[in-house]
Amino acid sequence: MANPKPKFRVVIVGGSIAGLTLAHCLLRNNIDFVVLEAHSEIAPQVGASIGIIPNGARILDQLGLFDDILATTEPLRESIYWTGEGNLIVRNDTPQLIQKRHGYPIAFIDRQVVLKVLYDHLAEHQDRVLTGKKVVKVEDLHGKVKVHCEDHSVFDGDFVVGADGVRSIVRQQMWDYMDSKGLEREALRERNAMTSEYNCVFGISTAVPGLDPGSGHRTFGEGFSFLTLIGKEGRVYWFFFTKMDRVYSASEIPRFNQSLIDEHVAPYLQKPISDTVPFAALYERAITRTFLSLEEAEYKHWAIDRWVCIGDSAHKMTPNLGQGGNSAIESAASLANTLASIIEASREPRVSVKDLNDYLQPWQKKRQDRVKDVFKSAHGLTRLEALATRKDKCIALYLFPYISSYLADAASKSIVGATKLDCVPLPPRSLQCTMPFTNFHPPRDEAIWRRALWTLPLIGIYAMLSFMTDLGSIYGIWLLESYRNAHSWTNALL
Repeated sequence: MANPKPKFRVVIVGGSIAGLTLAHCLLRNNIDFVVLEAHSEIAPQVGASIGIIPNGARILDQLGLFDDILATTEPLRESIYWTGEGNLIVRNDTPQLIQKRHGYPIAFIDRQVVLKVLYDHLAEHQDRVLTGKKVVKVEDLHGKVKVHCEDHSVFDGDFVVGADGVRSIVRQQMWDYMDSKGLEREALRERNAMTSEYNCVFGISTAVPGLDPGSGHRTFGEGFSFLTLIGKEGRVYWFFFTKMDRVYSASEIPRFNQSLIDEHVAPYLQKPISDTVPFAALYERAITRTFLSLEEAEYKHWAIDRWVCIGDSAHKMTPNLGQGGNSAIESAASLANTLASIIEASREPRVSVKDLNDYLQPWQKKRQDRVKDVFKSAHGLTRLEALATRKDKCIALYLFPYISSYLADAASKSIVGATKLDCVPLPPRSLQCTMPFTNFHPPRDEAIWRRALWTLPLIGIYAMLSFMTDLGSIYGIWLLESYRNAHSWTNALL
């Protein structure tokens, strides 16, 4: 007679994209859970948007959520790049190519809408999602965790997951737990790991004449950039990035008074979103707008004993790439896969810490290997678009028109290695495409110099730049390939 499966309950802190996706994935694996959300409602309108890209879309499709999300969006069809003076750099149909290859479109949508779909589809299990539960303390006690809320309620579980964002209380409590385990030095290093060099005003606006639904615009300026996506019925999702005066670390990172937004954007209102539309046209139609620093952090410890962090609490990246939310969706699915394997393999009434670590440390390593490339891509793209260095300026303004096919290939190489939910069949649309998913993260291609030879005809571009006249073809090859090898910008899908 087979041993009964051990009882196992997951306490998810944060009703975020990551938290609610994990709830769905656990539900499909018959794993008990409760979600604790600090706010009074699950899907408030805070002016944030999210890009749904094929690697995240496939998991949402497995969960039966994607069609409801797709119905509210206008898939992107073209990408248009502009200089800070409003001159066209290049226009391409890469978003359509990505959809043809992988079965899913690239689309931007209100974060509120995605949260609502996630919550609504929990149906009779919505009572497991509790609002107004601000977590203030987490304890690891003799084979279980106790999660304490500000209202004095307490929730027991076998495992706690921090899906509570960039200022995660679970991560802070996990660092305290690491201190108690003799890992003070590593905990201190992680407490100081977060930095911020750029800030962002992001918002949502009503339709703007001259900006067509299904188009995406990027403007590359000296020390600033714009990312503008036009969704269904002309709804505009926009981001205005500027470089700050220095790199801020951890507790130094500024928090901006929202009353300063008008003053901050004023010098840029006539900067171009396109050749005919200035930023002012978006800004005056804004429904919501928010001003914040862009934190960046790539933590070493995602999992230890009965603690795990996913999403922004594990890997906070800049939004230029549009992969933060999709990476969180992947982490949620892969964590559910791993927990299901732990429970299936356990021969004891309760899952031990040893079993958890035996499975979760390899899970952590595998996820970190994949997210590391995405993190570097977002980091590099933020700086490329703001023309941070001469190298960035040369790539963005002069080489971009000639490498669209390589951009698409690099994006596809990243997408095909995405995680899936193991307990649910693959959706038909993910199988009826020209470049199917492989479900494993591909190794880096070391044969970069052979591909680099194809860039030689482009090196002549450098001769037209007065500040590059002393650079030869070897530097030119290194210049382009140093970006390729790290994927620091080539995964840009828009």
